[in-house]
Amino acid sequence: MPPNARIYVGIDAGGSKTELVAAKIQGEELLNLFGPCGNPARVGFKDSADVIADLIVQAVERLPGESIASVCAGVAGAGRAQDQDLLYEGIRSRLRDQIPTSARDIPLQVTHDSLIALEAAFEGESGIMVISGTGTVCLARTNSGEFLRAGGWGYLIGDEGSGYALGADGLRAIAHAFDGGPDTALCNLLAASGDVTSEEDLFEIVYKKKTPLQRFARIVIQGAYDGDAVAKAIVGKHIALLTEQVCWLVDRCSAIRPRITLLGGLANNPFYHKCLSDALLERLPGWECMQPLNRPVIGAWRMANDIRVL
Repeated sequence: MPPNARIYVGIDAGGSKTELVAAKIQGEELLNLFGPCGNPARVGFKDSADVIADLIVQAVERLPGESIASVCAGVAGAGRAQDQDLLYEGIRSRLRDQIPTSARDIPLQVTHDSLIALEAAFEGESGIMVISGTGTVCLARTNSGEFLRAGGWGYLIGDEGSGYALGADGLRAIAHAFDGGPDTALCNLLAASGDVTSEEDLFEIVYKKKTPLQRFARIVIQGAYDGDAVAKAIVGKHIALLTEQVCWLVDRCSAIRPRITLLGGLANNPFYHKCLSDALLERLPGWECMQPLNRPVIGAWRMANDIRVL
């Protein structure tokens, strides 16, 4: 590697933390930094921009005498172009106030975190990625480099198979049980968590405390794992809906390498991961479910390498 090789910076701003990687070549990280949540949907656009900019400032300070060629930040909750533009301007403003003049014009790209995850998963090659966390989205990269999406419509009209959807259906099933509907072990699981022991408790956590419904996905998955019929039906319904979205991508374009990777908080649960991967492979014989080749921040670093004129 030439001694004057330039440094590229990738940033993954997620719902729980923000990670930065600085490197000259992939696999040899010069710097790995962490900051708090960078999702503007949770902390607001100003705080999100500040978190990202502050990590860039730290990178500049910790790499004295080095030249940062470009920065790519993949940001959860910033899927729309206008949101990305707003973050871009906020980051630029913060950088102008905090770093030397010579470093203020570092080429910068702001994109959605799903795209850096897809880049990382297959190292820029073709495949399908399913993200199942609080929300869900299915993304494909074709053999020609075209991007396709299914899902990702948000919790009001989409997010099938998500933590939010599972939690909402789980609480709905508990409400039905209180009304005399099908009995379910979800009632006992929720009571054991200390949240709900009565109808009044259920109403309070949903409408007064406004507890995030994705929090209750874990009891639905646990109930399904334990064999509860109601919980199994909920998980099965959402697995089928998410699998259908992946099949839509395959139907739209046959020129996709037959491999799928699963990411997100739900995908980290072994039982849910197996249910989803089994359903996908049953519908798509000959395909494989694989682990992503890299963590998402490496996808941002790879995309920083591709920045030319911004």
